[in-house]
Amino acid sequence: MTQIRFLNGLTTIGGNIVEFSTDDSRVIMDFGVAADLTDETVASAIDHGKLPNVPELFGLAEDPWAHEAIFISHLHIDHMGALQYLKSDIPIYLSAPSYQLYKTLIRLGIEKPVHNLHPLPFETPVTVGAFTVEGFASDHDEPGVMALLVGDGERWYAHSGDVRLNGPHPERVAHWAQVFHDKKLAMFMIEGTTFSFDTETPVEDQAHPSVPLTEQGFQDHLLAVLKQAPALVAINPYIRNYARLAAIQTVAHQAGRQMVWEKPDAAVLTEMTDQAPDQVIGETIELATIRQAPAQYVLESAFAHLDWLATLPVSQYVHTNGEPLGDYDPRFQQLKDFLAAHQIPLRFLSCSGHATRPDLIKLAQMVAPRIIVPWHSFHPEREAKALDAATRAEVLLPEKDLYYTLDEPDDEA
Repeated sequence: MTQIRFLNGLTTIGGNIVEFSTDDSRVIMDFGVAADLTDETVASAIDHGKLPNVPELFGLAEDPWAHEAIFISHLHIDHMGALQYLKSDIPIYLSAPSYQLYKTLIRLGIEKPVHNLHPLPFETPVTVGAFTVEGFASDHDEPGVMALLVGDGERWYAHSGDVRLNGPHPERVAHWAQVFHDKKLAMFMIEGTTFSFDTETPVEDQAHPSVPLTEQGFQDHLLAVLKQAPALVAINPYIRNYARLAAIQTVAHQAGRQMVWEKPDAAVLTEMTDQAPDQVIGETIELATIRQAPAQYVLESAFAHLDWLATLPVSQYVHTNGEPLGDYDPRFQQLKDFLAAHQIPLRFLSCSGHATRPDLIKLAQMVAPRIIVPWHSFHPEREAKALDAATRAEVLLPEKDLYYTLDEPDDEA
């Protein structure tokens, strides 16, 4: 009989980890962190609930499972950041694009080496003892994201991963939602990020909230900014969203500018897209060249090199989901203070990777599971209330580290 245990992420954005197990088989969906592990040992982080309670995977206990694997929905730290602490040689599966990105980030020193990684082709089931697991291409601001389907021979379970319906690939979400609907899921775990906030959608600066854009809307607004700016435009994208990196360079060309990248992002652009970087700071161009003709360039501005902007004529600083991401990061206030001190206007052009509240309800209705679990939210109870009112599913707010079983097999599983 399958047991389901929720290991983390029930009242946080990210860090959501769920385990499906039998006597000899186990599969784990995601393995991230959503807490600061500074000054923590692995043992203390487990005790404090910052790492999942699976000491056997961290070399602190014997591992009783003969067949097991971890499946990562996408390569954001809150979904895979705990992998670096593994001592077990457990197989780890990611989508082929996320696998390639992970290898690139490891090579760049951004991620620590992790062993036994395997690319998982979309819609290609993998058998792990009593379980089969299949990944489906989805839509989020990490382009290799997967929704995950788990079968145990009697029932089907699924994990939405992080998802949006207003991105460039809504057809992917519609496809896996239909597959999940047809499987008559016994349980569906759905993210609830947008139920976390008092605003309808996440914002970076609560004092000056901006309206999140679609990816196409971002490109349109960026083009207008670049055409209107009389001097340099600085921008801070997120390195793992390589599709947006490529879009930024394309828009720069449309505005008659060249894109100047920092070395890590230039490497990701080269590895993960069909574009080569226009310029790489410190390799093909120097700040002095940009200073001579600032209106000809767009400069990636990493927080670590924010001081570069003090010596350049900057018309706008465009914040587009790069780090520091928002108010909850102490560096965000430092960023705002620096820009204000140097009279550089701050412009938010944000695209959320997470579905709106109405779209989350719509997705739940499309899948129509027997049981639905809202998580990946500071306030899952808000999503639970909305789901209870709008769907026929039994809504479960599980407790951490308890084992759940379904008493009766689905008749049509």
